[in-house]
Amino acid sequence: MSPVVRRRRRPYGWRGAVRWVREKPARGVALGGLAVVLLAVAWIGWTAWSAAGDLRQVERSALLLRQELEEGDADGARRALESYQERTGSASARTDGPTWWVLEQTPGVGDDAEAVATAAAVLDDLGENGLPQLVDAAELVAARSFNPRDHRFPLETIASVREPARESEEAFDDAATALDGVDDTGLTGPVGQRYGDLRDIVLDARATLGSAYRAAELMPSLLGADGAREHLLVFENNAELRSLGGLAGSISLIRAEEGEVHIVAQEGTSQYGGLERPVVPLTEGEERVFGETLGQWFMNASMTPDVPRAALLASTRWERELGGSVDGVFFVDPVAVSYLLTATGPVDVPGYGPVTSADVVRKVENEIYLTAANRAEQEDYQNAVAEAVFDAFAAGRGDPVQVIRMLATGVAEGRIRMHSFVGSEQAQITGTEIAGELSATDQEAHVGIYLNDALESKMTYYLQYEAEVVARSCSGYAQEVAGSLQLTNTAPATGLPETVTGIFRGGRFYGEIEPGQQRIAVYLTAPAGGSIDGLSLDERAFDPVATVDYGGRPLAQVVTVLDPGETQRIDFELRTGPGQTGQVELDVTPGAFPGSSATVVRSAC
Repeated sequence: MSPVVRRRRRPYGWRGAVRWVREKPARGVALGGLAVVLLAVAWIGWTAWSAAGDLRQVERSALLLRQELEEGDADGARRALESYQERTGSASARTDGPTWWVLEQTPGVGDDAEAVATAAAVLDDLGENGLPQLVDAAELVAARSFNPRDHRFPLETIASVREPARESEEAFDDAATALDGVDDTGLTGPVGQRYGDLRDIVLDARATLGSAYRAAELMPSLLGADGAREHLLVFENNAELRSLGGLAGSISLIRAEEGEVHIVAQEGTSQYGGLERPVVPLTEGEERVFGETLGQWFMNASMTPDVPRAALLASTRWERELGGSVDGVFFVDPVAVSYLLTATGPVDVPGYGPVTSADVVRKVENEIYLTAANRAEQEDYQNAVAEAVFDAFAAGRGDPVQVIRMLATGVAEGRIRMHSFVGSEQAQITGTEIAGELSATDQEAHVGIYLNDALESKMTYYLQYEAEVVARSCSGYAQEVAGSLQLTNTAPATGLPETVTGIFRGGRFYGEIEPGQQRIAVYLTAPAGGSIDGLSLDERAFDPVATVDYGGRPLAQVVTVLDPGETQRIDFELRTGPGQTGQVELDVTPGAFPGSSATVVRSAC
């Protein structure tokens, strides 16, 4: 009988695998364990790949959401938010469980896995608790719910966004805290870069939402909900630069009561001459840097870059000359007005014709000085422009999304600043961008570059300049910062009248200054507690660097003369104060041209 040959059947499935392991213990355990490990690795890899895919989709949805919000498309923003929430929910679920825990314990990738899980959880939380309020607000903006009508603002609608804005700010604050809780020093390049970018975005959004929340808290009071308010609107003239932006040439008094706002008085400051003594006592630093002229002349109130101080100088002089009691001061320059006109469209100025976003700066900062020799005529025109644009804004003209965007741009470039003398109101804006404070106790790495026209001229209309800084190194809990300022005089060599070139004295301009030249005073401030270690003009070093204590900040001054067409460069090196290891903030006087060098750069620490 022939032997029966049986084919040995290979076991399949988990039961077969277990039986096979029992029959072949040593080999089975080894190979079975390898199979389990391979399966686990594959599952972990699949989970990580899927999470990465979800996060890529989250990024796309977030970018789309931002675009829709900026464009005021409320329906599109709602759809983008739904997509964002779906993807962040998936990414958060994939990175919150035993599989991801294993990744977090794995040498070499554990730190990255933890950072990704934190990012996913933060993004998911923002989708539930921080972003829906923004979409709701976008719907109100698109419906023009915040727009004034006939000089009256809707106080109840404005007040209704206070709580949602607070909730959104709180969500972003929690997100920033969670992201800061991860030690990112061990993250690999791509993960570390993206994690840092996310943290910066969240911090910026938190600051913006903080401003929105404060604005919602502040606006009803500013608009007279708690009693009538009177504010000065200082129309700065960048053609004659001052540290804050421009000469305080024309000023309007705005009265607000129960949401209704009107300009009730206007003045040109040239009629108020120099006082024998400053209108308020000056500090030692102010006298050493600017001299008594800071407080003697109405128009020089903006010579200081400190907004609360400039507001006090302007309001005190107004009250002295015209009486009344000023509740606050707004500083606005013509470039900010040009931004607003892109939203409202051209505005007719009674008796003068229209102004547009393209020509308003040229008309109020240059052409009026070429055609009108009398200062009163010049200031009358500037006051008329200020009133016409204000009336158009208060009437509710313009696309609301673009109005908000343009106002935000003006604030970011330092062209719109404010200070309130009502304690509860000022408490809402202290420390924010619009407040423009120079504090001796500031813990931020804050660098300032401020410019003043050192002639009585309108020549800085022709001044182009660009500044930059970089944090080079970090040591001893402080940063070494380097930077530069490039100045160019774009004025024609001949043909400008005295109303532009400055006061003519004895055949020459202030001694050796000739028509067409510019004499510019540049003030460089280091952060509070820091130092200015190097300073040069066109590679000619100032050694040693002479500094003045200006409100707790070291300040160095460079005065230079530029010929028509000439470019000069100032370079500097400085050190931040102890503990100022965060981002470096650069503040620069805004000029008579769109844009600004004001920026925030990465820390070197």
